[in-house]
Amino acid sequence: MVANFTLPLAGTHVLLPSFEHYVPTLERADNDQVVAESQTWCRQNLADLLPPDALTTLLAERASLWTALVLPTAPYEFLVAAARYTEYLSILDNALVDKDRLGSDPVYAAELKSAIDTMFGQEQLGRPANEELAIWFKPLDECLSTLHTYLTPEVWENFHREVERFFIGCVEEVQYRNSDTVYDFHTYLRMRRDSVGMGMYLALGEALAPPFAAEETDGAEFRTRLLAHALDHIALANDLFSFRAEADADDAVNAVATLMLSENLTVQAAFDRVGFEVQRNEIDFRRALHECVAALGPDHAVSVYGGLLWHMMCGNVDWSYRTTRYNGERHQWVGRYPQVVQLQKGSTLFTDKRYADLVAEGLA
Repeated sequence: MVANFTLPLAGTHVLLPSFEHYVPTLERADNDQVVAESQTWCRQNLADLLPPDALTTLLAERASLWTALVLPTAPYEFLVAAARYTEYLSILDNALVDKDRLGSDPVYAAELKSAIDTMFGQEQLGRPANEELAIWFKPLDECLSTLHTYLTPEVWENFHREVERFFIGCVEEVQYRNSDTVYDFHTYLRMRRDSVGMGMYLALGEALAPPFAAEETDGAEFRTRLLAHALDHIALANDLFSFRAEADADDAVNAVATLMLSENLTVQAAFDRVGFEVQRNEIDFRRALHECVAALGPDHAVSVYGGLLWHMMCGNVDWSYRTTRYNGERHQWVGRYPQVVQLQKGSTLFTDKRYADLVAEGLA
């Protein structure tokens, strides 16, 4: 991997792909309550694990709002538990996982994997061999215990499998970051499908649809197609919005950066390529959902699940416009979804410009 991804990006204007079909997304009336309850839990249970300013910064990103936007039809207690889980994952990713150790110390990685498996066992949370992990994993027990009550054994197992997949993806991502390799786009996307962690929420979404096994007509083929397009859409849309923040941190593990490095593309050309893939997955997803409904009927479990996946794709885009995680601590969302943004040092500026303005001003 490239040691330093330092490019003169400050001041660069970038045209995002159109997200007009996604925003504004379906938004619950109690979203602020979900966020407040989730963050109160984080302050009570994680206050000793992070410095106060670091915890405040992470909570300002409102990962719990992302959960509410991607699971808008979930029962309230289910949603709050999932929101706590998302906030916790964000904190865990930023503060616990020593990325050098995770990618180079097999014993440490094995202990972390063992702690994860313990969380999904029939027994109560045990004490991992690593004392640090025992402290960090204890608050997670409450989140997962609540979620578990809403999940069938099959969905719980799927969720466990996706958590493991996320862990494996994170390990590979760290190893990649520490290597001298530059992936091509398709190899990068294969890794990103795991490390983005969206599979966990696609699994949670199964709990909100009728059980697949109860249907007389098998919709597995449609379900596979819908999941594949939703996962790639979300992973690549995230990379578009997070590129500026990751480039500021000299982090090239991003689809845009991958294309710039592996194919020598400009910033806009790389955004266009990733944006094309995002839009292609949207079109293919909608086509698959229409075919599914026509073949199986609107009330079939897979058709209902496809509608839930669409909410996830929409909610992910909407949150990406709002969060300080991608757009900088100075960011304040004012309810707009523009296509032209300016990449600044430490922040992303959402402008009123059109592409025609960029051409006229010599910025395109």
